[in-house]
Amino acid sequence: MVSLACGIGVQVLNEVFPQVQTFPGNDTVFNGMQPKEGGVFEERCLSCGSCMLGETGGICPVTMCAKGLLNGPCGGFFEGKCEVGGWVNDCGWVKIFDRLKELGKLDIFTKIRLPKDYRDMQNPRKLSLAEVATKKAIPEVIDEVKEPGKRPAYSELMKKIRRGEFVVTGEVEPVKTTDLTEVLEAAESLKDYVTAINVTDNPTAFAYMNALIPSYTIQEKTGVEAVYQMVARDRNRLALVSDLLAAGALGIKNILALSGDTTTMGDNPGARKVWDLDVTQFIYMISRIVDEGVDLAENKIQNPPKFNIGSSANPCATPLEPEIYKLVRKQNAGAEFLQTNSLYDIEIIKHFLSECRSAGLKIPILIGITPFKSVKMMDWLVKYVPGVVVPDEIQEKLRKAREKSKEAFVDKNIEIFSELCREIRKTTPAAGIHMMAIGFEWVVPRILKEAGL
Repeated sequence: MVSLACGIGVQVLNEVFPQVQTFPGNDTVFNGMQPKEGGVFEERCLSCGSCMLGETGGICPVTMCAKGLLNGPCGGFFEGKCEVGGWVNDCGWVKIFDRLKELGKLDIFTKIRLPKDYRDMQNPRKLSLAEVATKKAIPEVIDEVKEPGKRPAYSELMKKIRRGEFVVTGEVEPVKTTDLTEVLEAAESLKDYVTAINVTDNPTAFAYMNALIPSYTIQEKTGVEAVYQMVARDRNRLALVSDLLAAGALGIKNILALSGDTTTMGDNPGARKVWDLDVTQFIYMISRIVDEGVDLAENKIQNPPKFNIGSSANPCATPLEPEIYKLVRKQNAGAEFLQTNSLYDIEIIKHFLSECRSAGLKIPILIGITPFKSVKMMDWLVKYVPGVVVPDEIQEKLRKAREKSKEAFVDKNIEIFSELCREIRKTTPAAGIHMMAIGFEWVVPRILKEAGL
């Protein structure tokens, strides 16, 4: 079906005739969002020049997704709502998932959509019937699937995982300073207990030191392998390639590719969001650089870097099914391991891992664990971070311990989280644990010793 209306006309046709693919048949004169009665905004075409409504059940990800991702959802959705704007608006990619499921076309969801050619922006193509019939106006979709485990294990982390060892990784956070003293002290406290140390990249959209410098310095000063985290939010594909080449030149072997939190959450809320690539496209680009020595534009790279590629997972996403399918897509793009958000409930962990395996996810998963530095931190996470589930029993134990003393609170942390580590190792197929104890790194060795790790 061809719609001679713009934006909203295609939407209405898809709602009325959900079993029929609908395409826009003309250029639109509308740009942006147009208000309607009651102050609610309806979707309008953004003239991106490469319409994909026929591949997404008639729901436009460019206008419906607040980040404009072509391979969503990101990790920032909860109960079907988007983090941008405070979990009020529907997540466009959850809606797309539901529509494709209704149409029996979920196989489309796990395919990789290549990034847009931004030379077409604000110059949308005029679709002829012939173009509609041959889908020439739709962005290229990659059917290629990267086989898990085929890429060599370049890093010590990946070598241990491939050998079946239960690994532990840590995490440090460079802040708004040129002084690396605190980061190196944190790394020193972790080095004898972890295989690798993650270095965060502008977490929660706060502008900190570029993670590459502390990643390199940690490797040089402590001898522990780094996991260089990179978010797609802040760089276009040129900058991403540049940083990857620099990381390769500095001996980095692990890249953790992430979408990144929206800038409105950070310390520069008015900053422009880039997202030239979404995380799936970013993973696919790294894979091509490492495996083929070319970038997305087929430019040849001399002496390409040798990375093993990881990404994130959100086991507390609701609904969970779109998240699982997205992880399969990441695997298809070339991701080799996943690190989860912070988890506190062994039953949630078991359920998540079971669902992953049932969906065909084969790559190893490290379970994220974050001990609580204070009761205030625990209360903040429970209240303000959707999806964080801390069992009431754990909360009560920690509150009672803090009423006694700070030392009792630390001891209770060690008791609770060492037991959780033991349970994960003994009762789940997880490949390891990712310890996130920012500003509380010194407690990690005590937890791991008590856990027998």
